[in-house]
Order: sequence, then C-alpha cells, then structure tokens
Amino acid sequence: MWRTVGHERVQRFLQRAIAQDALGHAILFAGPAAVGKRTLALDLTAALLCEVQPNDPCWECIQCKGVARLQHPDLHLVELEEGRRSIRMEQVAALQQAVALRPYQAAQRVSVILDAHLLQPEASQRLLKTLEEPPAHNTLILTASSTHLMPQTLLSRCQVWRLTGLPRRLVQSELERRGVSQPDAAFLAAASLGRMGWAIEASMDPELREQEESLVCLLIQTLRADRASRMELIDPLLDDVSDIDRLFDLWSEWWRSFLLVQAGMPDHDSDNRPAMGHDVELSISPQEAVSVIKRIDEAREWVRANVNVRLALETLALHLPEAS
Repeated sequence: MWRTVGHERVQRFLQRAIAQDALGHAILFAGPAAVGKRTLALDLTAALLCEVQPNDPCWECIQCKGVARLQHPDLHLVELEEGRRSIRMEQVAALQQAVALRPYQAAQRVSVILDAHLLQPEASQRLLKTLEEPPAHNTLILTASSTHLMPQTLLSRCQVWRLTGLPRRLVQSELERRGVSQPDAAFLAAASLGRMGWAIEASMDPELREQEESLVCLLIQTLRADRASRMELIDPLLDDVSDIDRLFDLWSEWWRSFLLVQAGMPDHDSDNRPAMGHDVELSISPQEAVSVIKRIDEAREWVRANVNVRLALETLALHLPEAS
C-alpha cells in the first residue's frame, strides 16, 4: 500500500512502470514543501525493493521495514544537513561511492536526494556524471521545490513529475481520519495551501500554525508599507535564517493560492479563505502576482549561491508590489 495521500495519477503511472520494468533510471518529484514529495519518494523506494508485492509495498517484509526506518543497506539518502543552506559536493561523492557497489540485500539500489534544488553548483555538476552514465541496478529519486530551481542539464536526464497542492476537501478528510475534529480539520485544510504534510504537523503542533500565520501577516503588512517601513518589517527575519527556504516556499505558495482565489477556483474560493489571509482585499493584478513568484525564486537562487541573505530579502521586499 502506498502511503502517499493524493497524487493518484502519478502513483498509478509509477506502479505500471515498475510492473512493466519501464521506470526511468532517474525520477524527479517537483512541488511545494510538504505536499507529499518525500512520502512519494519513499513509497516508490519501497515499491522497487519490496520482495512480497511488486510495485505495491507491503510494509511487512524486511525490505519495506528497512525503507520505513531509513535503515536499508541498499537505500542511500541525501538531504540538507542541519545548519547548512545547500547540499555539499561531498554528499554527492558519497552517493557515487554507494551506487558503484552491487546491491547488498535487494535486487537493486535506490538513492534519494531530498531538496535537490539546494545542491551546490559543483555538487550538481558531479551528480550530472552519474546521470549521464547510470550504473546498473540503480534508481535515483530526487525532490525539488520547483523545476525552475534545477539546472537544465539535470532536468533533461530525469523523468519529471510536478506535484501540486492537494484539494482542500482531501486534506480535511485525511485529518479527520487521523482524529482531528471537524472544525480544526476544516481550518487547517484551508490554511495548508494544499500541503498535506504541513496540515498533519500543524494538527499536532499549534505553534507551527501560529508561525506560518505570522509570516503571512508579515507579507501582507509588507505589501501595504512604504519602502523604508519594509526594511524594518523584514529585519526580524534575519535573526534566524536557518529556515529561509521554508519562508520562500510559504510565500510562493501563498501567491499561487492568491491567484487561484482571484480566479474563483472552487476549492480555494471558500468560507475558509481567512485561514491564510485570502479574505484580505489587495489591489494587485495577476501579472504582478506572477512577477512576485518569479522574484521569490530569484531570491532563493541568490541565497543558494551564497549571496548575503539580507541583500536577497531586502531586494525581494523592495520589488513587492504596493497594495492599498
């Protein structure tokens, strides 16, 4: 059983590809943070390694249990190290050493790189060599916040699946299944912007909900402030920049959801819009909103390239449209 909530079309394709031995050697799941990329990557890993049910992990065999614990000898996981803003070249070098070995316990090896958009440029170059000459019995799975943040040389060698936010009703239903009360589930589903992972975490940690609400309020305040005031508003963000990528993810998704609300999409134009500030009237055109999303991606790229975080945030704040 796949544990991913939603994204059924992607799941069905992957299952068929495994059954027909037609899965590519490199898969990329691109989409917002907490939308299900990590869960889907591990589901796919278990489906590839499961010894009981081909293409449908049982979670009971030794292979599936090893994947669930992230302690499988044929699974190599690369993720952002604590306190860092990018994935180092040495981490990719360790991955290359692992994929050069024959599978130890399963029929193949699987390597997973989470947040591959955070790879250092030299790490991306090194990974490219592995993608150009993939070793036998190896599958590489990557996740990224956006394809726009990935080098084209890597993208062209991956089978890309773009994951979008889940429907509000699906998020609410899953929360209720997990025991969250109907009112809380409805609020969190609206506030989640389609991010199932965030909704589950927020249902267990009210502080997380408050943190994101404050970041959205800060965004709206910045839109309504003059240039000098904008610098003062974003200054507190510089006290802790360790999770700056999360800020970029949240603001980017807020603007995408803003566009859907303005377009009157049924799942977004609801009574729960106040949950993330979408009940606020902003005199901002769709073209300006799209431009902001691009600016956020640019700021993220600057930070990834080790440009001063203050400069990146101040430049972003100054280029936000003015809202009355």
